[in-house]
Amino acid sequence: MMKYSDTQRGGLSVRRPYMQIEQNGKLDYLAKFDYFLMGTVLLISLIGLVFLESAMRNMYQDGGKSAMMVQILGLVAGAVIAAALSFTDYYLFRLFSWPFYAVNVLLMLSVFTPLGVDQYGSRAWIDLSVTTYQPSELMKLAMVLVIAQQIEYIERDGALTFKRAAIILGSFLLPLGLVFLQKDIGQAMVFIFVFMVTLFVGGINKWFLLSVIGAGMLALPFVWKFGMNDARRGRLLSFIDPEKYLDYSYQLRRTVTAIGSGQLTGEGLGNGTMNNGKMIPVKMSDSIFAVIGEETGFIGCVFVILLMTILLARMIHISSRARETFGKCVAAGIFAMFAFNIIENIGMNIGIMPITGLPLPFISKGGSSMVTNFMAIGVLLSISMRKQNGFFTD
Repeated sequence: MMKYSDTQRGGLSVRRPYMQIEQNGKLDYLAKFDYFLMGTVLLISLIGLVFLESAMRNMYQDGGKSAMMVQILGLVAGAVIAAALSFTDYYLFRLFSWPFYAVNVLLMLSVFTPLGVDQYGSRAWIDLSVTTYQPSELMKLAMVLVIAQQIEYIERDGALTFKRAAIILGSFLLPLGLVFLQKDIGQAMVFIFVFMVTLFVGGINKWFLLSVIGAGMLALPFVWKFGMNDARRGRLLSFIDPEKYLDYSYQLRRTVTAIGSGQLTGEGLGNGTMNNGKMIPVKMSDSIFAVIGEETGFIGCVFVILLMTILLARMIHISSRARETFGKCVAAGIFAMFAFNIIENIGMNIGIMPITGLPLPFISKGGSSMVTNFMAIGVLLSISMRKQNGFFTD
């Protein structure tokens, strides 16, 4: 039976589980800290810097050096933020989930103002001068926090009421609609996957879940007709038949060729023929895995995939060990965020998934993306530190 405590927050009594991270009256943070998760993320990020430097090596005269510095600063800042969030009781995230959600909705709306910039056919970024920021990245985390909160209320009340169902659907459809307006189909797919995984792990009513899936299937023709431009439709069709849609399959053919040319051990770090010849499209973000394949071969690709698999497995472990429903759903939602990006990015580089423009977490270029990814890791660390068993005993 789970123990609960009544905590006064802003004049309100908040009923929450005891988070047992105290030992002999002192906060035992260091013993509870999830070194495995943080170490895995830092290792992937450092490997990412190596490959990013290789991809940018012949682009320093075009601003590659400043982009590399932004990436390093994003890594350092992100790691500090993740550590700070890990020491924060994650129930505070629950209490402030709605303000956090509202701020991110405003940020998503701001891309339609003069602050917004167009990249790769989507208007989904805010110009920060030294870098750009994509509000939809952090919006996914905000959505997960709100939905997890509602699922916890459903568990408390013992029934899925119309009010809870409306809030859950609304908190999902609002950012999804904004993403479609931004013409960012890749992010829309992530939102849908994260939403479904969070509901499934939260044990939501199966008929509600099936109804959402059915409505989504019925909406597909509308999305195809009105939610995509010709370039997006062409990319999806080129995945099915690359030879017929040559104009749209250029990136797909280049990445597959680059990875194949790496064979078993690769052409050597910094020695990739297609990389150095600037023949890999968007090689610093979408196609960074093609650079890995060309320069380190099959062995390098397998090593990166293994690290990503270990990272995802740890996220599943944290979700399964969470003390209560809120933590379980939040961890599952964060897992879904990373899992879809990893599978889609690697898949589109090797030709088994359509090109969507999703980055490879902790490896693709993007200082602000690095920071937002580390924020999600910080929330996971907070949940992990307060799970049922200690890190070394579960």
